[in-house]
Amino acid sequence: MIRDVLVLGGGSAGFLAALALKVKLPELGVTVVRSKEIGVIGVGEATTVALPRFLHGYLGFDPGDFYRRVETTWKLGIRFLWGRRPHFDYTFGYQLDWKWSNLPRCNGYYCADDFSYVDVPSALMSHDRAFVRLPDGTPHVTINHAYHIENEKFVGWLEAKAEELGVVARDEVVAEVLRDETGVAGLRLATGETCRADLYLDCSGFRSALLGGALGEPYTSFKTTLFNNRAVTGGWARTTEPTRPYTTAESMAAGWCWQIDHLDRINRGYVYSSDFITDEEAEREFRAKNPKVGSTRLIKFVTGRHHRSWVKNVVGIGNAAGFVEPLESTGLAVICDESRLLAELLLECDRTPTPSLIDGYNRIYAREWDNIRDFLGVHFKFNTRYDTPYWRACRETADIGHARAVVDFYQENGPSLYGKSNLLHNNDIFGMEGYLCLLVGQQVPYRARPAPTAQELRLWDGIKAENRVKALTGLTVEESFRAVTAPTFAWNMDIYK
Repeated sequence: MIRDVLVLGGGSAGFLAALALKVKLPELGVTVVRSKEIGVIGVGEATTVALPRFLHGYLGFDPGDFYRRVETTWKLGIRFLWGRRPHFDYTFGYQLDWKWSNLPRCNGYYCADDFSYVDVPSALMSHDRAFVRLPDGTPHVTINHAYHIENEKFVGWLEAKAEELGVVARDEVVAEVLRDETGVAGLRLATGETCRADLYLDCSGFRSALLGGALGEPYTSFKTTLFNNRAVTGGWARTTEPTRPYTTAESMAAGWCWQIDHLDRINRGYVYSSDFITDEEAEREFRAKNPKVGSTRLIKFVTGRHHRSWVKNVVGIGNAAGFVEPLESTGLAVICDESRLLAELLLECDRTPTPSLIDGYNRIYAREWDNIRDFLGVHFKFNTRYDTPYWRACRETADIGHARAVVDFYQENGPSLYGKSNLLHNNDIFGMEGYLCLLVGQQVPYRARPAPTAQELRLWDGIKAENRVKALTGLTVEESFRAVTAPTFAWNMDIYK
């Protein structure tokens, strides 16, 4: 029986996993060992709807307290400066996995020329509004949003919540990982003390000190699909720029650039492949695109996953188990998933996991990492915005794996919904909505269909006009933040279930 858990690493992965275990299994002893010498990557981070659902639904943490202490802003989706169109939006609503009862076709068939105002979140994005305004002037907060967070503030809040719940956090340097037939036998600290537990969570980030380092679990590279292995990041203090309620993903000569908007700062980063551009050239291109950027930081990474996430008495969480570039903001989503499933599994087996449960856990996350890789591959395989060596290589050689079946179906049938039940895994986190947004958004060609009638187009234009009207009277990010951080704001917690 697992009575004590030791978490190595005090970033978002370490504290989110510790909180999940302590909230759901309060009898567990949970200790986080981290070194402030290593610290956390202090950059802006974008998330998916998985994070608010995990924090406020699964863990039950007060949203108002979170907003006041973390000073987060909202993300309604991603605006892609990508492909043939000037831009297209991938929101957390249902734009294309949807059919209106008064129209004979699914929404995607009406977006060949104009992919805008398809749902309310995309309309809000187009007018830099975070939420629809209710009759009393307050924001109508739905679940169709994620967060833009500043990592250091977020981790600080997580650590404070963990301390409130009885998680022990120790600032220590690990000198040696001890091993025996069970896996990890203990962590010998620089002070000479040895810390031991029944289960170890490897949240040590790219180092993967336990799973990859001590246990030597093999690693599968994703390089045949995802070419990028560098990021140069920077930003500047906000002046007169509007606060965007979305993440921007902008095509660059040898990769892509993100933009994440905080209340007082704009964060940018260029993700690229060192096989096609030098670090110095990437820095110059990045600064030419962003003349206000201050100091920059270079981050090197390798995309891929360990064959298994759970080996003997070690479970890898987050970057210690696998990593893909942040194009779809999946990092924290996977951490939330991993943490929740681990807690539920330990509850199910009364903290005595069997080999078959562990094997099932490993199959789930191998498939999830591979699904994410394939979905990201579609972004690169069909982006025709640039004709550079990097993008030509992406289009000609990027392996999209199991996503090929979805693409083939689309190219034969167009943005039909009939393939989703047999083309996607049950736990595919993007669903048909995600694939259709990418394929329609990038104007990937499909076999011709009869053109919509004039009556159909009038009905479709009426739907878009309604969405636009709702957005025009919506609240800005700043207005919404002032409203939800007021102690009197009434939260509807049901949206997070």
